[in-house]
Amino acid sequence: MFLCTCFLLAVLFIVIIAYLWHIRSTYEFFTKLNIPGPPPILFFGNFLDIIKSRRSSLNIHKWTQQYGRIFGYFEGHSPILVVSDPDVLQDVFIKSFSNFHSRRPFPLENRNAKDVNLFGATGLCWKRQRFVINPTFSSAKLKQMSPLIHQSIDVLMEKLSDEYKKGQPFDIYAYYKRFTMDTIWSCGFGVDTDMQNNINDPYLIHSQDIFKPRLRLDIILALLITELKHFWVKFDEITSAVRNELRRHIPITKKFIGTSPVKWIIKEAHKIIDKRQLIGQTNRTDLLQLMLESATDKDVIHDRQVSFVTNDVIGDEIPLIRKLTKHEIASNVFLFMVAGYETTSTALSYITYVLATHPNEQQKLQQQIDAHFNSENEHDVPSYDTISRIDYLDMFIRETLRMYPIVPIAINRQSSEDFQIEGIGKIPAGTSIAVDIFTLHFDNDLWGPVDPHVFYPERFATKR
Repeated sequence: MFLCTCFLLAVLFIVIIAYLWHIRSTYEFFTKLNIPGPPPILFFGNFLDIIKSRRSSLNIHKWTQQYGRIFGYFEGHSPILVVSDPDVLQDVFIKSFSNFHSRRPFPLENRNAKDVNLFGATGLCWKRQRFVINPTFSSAKLKQMSPLIHQSIDVLMEKLSDEYKKGQPFDIYAYYKRFTMDTIWSCGFGVDTDMQNNINDPYLIHSQDIFKPRLRLDIILALLITELKHFWVKFDEITSAVRNELRRHIPITKKFIGTSPVKWIIKEAHKIIDKRQLIGQTNRTDLLQLMLESATDKDVIHDRQVSFVTNDVIGDEIPLIRKLTKHEIASNVFLFMVAGYETTSTALSYITYVLATHPNEQQKLQQQIDAHFNSENEHDVPSYDTISRIDYLDMFIRETLRMYPIVPIAINRQSSEDFQIEGIGKIPAGTSIAVDIFTLHFDNDLWGPVDPHVFYPERFATKR
């Protein structure tokens, strides 16, 4: 037994040494390209620095000041190219966007799964989903959703008025979160949840659970040992299935094993889809209805492409199939709930903070808004067109988001082909690109002459 244990330990030691020897060459990635960056530690890369700071965006901003607008760091042994050069970013996000539409995959993300959504889709799958979903966000569709949004706003204003009458400070962020979620589910998916009155609504509870900070060992291992990605994904699927079975067959385990909020919401999305399909065509104009109009009975779509010809000129390649599977629809329901919830409620909170701390700008905004409405009619409802004409309101919101960027780490891309950066050379396909949002948003050359650290909405009146 002792000899067997010693043998296993020896084998494990050899495997670890061999693995570390294997990955050490990956740390030459940026050195070969003459791109500077913080020195990595074998196996961990620069991950320990990020954990210590607890905010990778602040680390990235600090490294930009030290190494310049283009540098590289490592998460484990995965190279991340950080860019805050506007000319390079113009290429990545606009000029050569077809090469950079994909985002960095999450550690346990399975992009070959049948329920991949627009955020995780790549190639033709991404093009197909984008083609189907994009019309939802046209001005015509948003105008038709205005009555539903006004209903949610009326409830919010009643709640805030009731709190104001109490004469005590209160947490407005909690109300914004419930308002945002209420609006998303009603406007996007036709679900009347009444979350603003019922703080125990299961949709609200599970949605909030998604954003609770968790330090999961399997995610860290998947981030550090990328060669075993398929194993980590499968391990996550198996452990999730085991937890579900334990909860189902042994009720007492529910006290110790929580429901996966992601799986709960996707399961509910399937129920909503089944219910809407049973009803058939409705007069509702929402994201779900638009996706259902492009639904297919197929379980999986095998994407192909075709080139179209206009005036004898070959155009862009477009997806041949313009449909979504039921799994993709449910996954995108989850995506748009997550993408809209935390971002919108947080943005509203920052806007409220700025209003409270900048009385002059608050008064100016109030005057601009009042000028567009009939002061004699207190029930005058703001329309989409009217709001679009209030230029200062648009500048005020933009300036707030410039000074308080929402989820800066989510702004990333992954190249599908090799690409050139002037003065550096060819960057290999598959390279992950992160953006230093704080450096960009507080760059005096971009936002001056008024100090970028000063709240000044009028800076957006100048074309940049």
